Amino acid sequence: MGKRTKQYKKLMRAFEHLGFRQPYQLLVTSDVLLDTTKLDLVSLFEKTLSTKGLKPMITQCCIRALYAKNVGPNRDQAVVAAIDRAKTFERRRCGHLMDADPLPERECMLSVVDPKGKGENKFRYVVVTQDELLRDTLRSVVPTPLMYVRRSVMILEPMSSSSARVREREERSKFLEGIVRRPQKRKREDDESGDEHSGSEGEGGEGDGDGGSNADRPRTAGGEDKPKKKKKQYGRKGPNPLAVRKAKTTSEAGQKPRKPAAPSAEASTETKTKRKRRKKASGAEGGGESGGAEQAGHADTAPVEAAEA
Repeated sequence: MGKRTKQYKKLMRAFEHLGFRQPYQLLVTSDVLLDTTKLDLVSLFEKTLSTKGLKPMITQCCIRALYAKNVGPNRDQAVVAAIDRAKTFERRRCGHLMDADPLPERECMLSVVDPKGKGENKFRYVVVTQDELLRDTLRSVVPTPLMYVRRSVMILEPMSSSSARVREREERSKFLEGIVRRPQKRKREDDESGDEHSGSEGEGGEGDGDGGSNADRPRTAGGEDKPKKKKKQYGRKGPNPLAVRKAKTTSEAGQKPRKPAAPSAEASTETKTKRKRRKKASGAEGGGESGGAEQAGHADTAPVEAAEA
């Protein structure tokens, strides 16, 4: 059961690529209602399609076919139960006249699923029927999921070959569109670089640059040139100014004059020369020293006297 559920999920995802959307619209025929009178048909639909909130529908011709089977003295209880269940489904107006005889269910279903006869399921119906001929005919209508009941088990048919070809074609077209879109982006980048190059040439040469730019510029109905929009230049971003610490600026004019440093006590004591006391020379030493001093004194005074004379 789990493997089958996974297969059905994958199959419905493939149909969703072809335009199916939830909640799915289920078009049911009268034979399905007659074969599932003792089953919960809506829960079977939800388990098979792995979703809730489905929209089961039935056409007017299918209900008229049920009423036609309920005529006579011996009424079947299965037909009565099928009619009661059909009344709970949404009525799909097929557009066939109520006064005339009802169309066979096969023709009515074909006209509803493929109204224009182009082989396309325009309104994206999921068809639930026990008629094998009807299922065989609807396999050529793209895309149409087909369901039927076998031994109280709801079965979803695999995708038909015509629907599979259409799906492959659409996927290939999407793939090619993705490849074609890339050169458009590169062309835009080339245009931006070309605008910068033309702008630099216009600044360098006035005559040639103006002539080329006037020819390329778009013109209005009156012949006036349209001003080109300036493209925003995206450069390298700087740091966040709120997160950067401000640099300390030191200027000579703003600096206050420094006060001279007060001389220390040690320096003042060093500059002062210590006074040395000399011992008095005794005897000859004193005489020699005094004599030498006198001679030095005479020698010092001699040039002074000569200058005065």
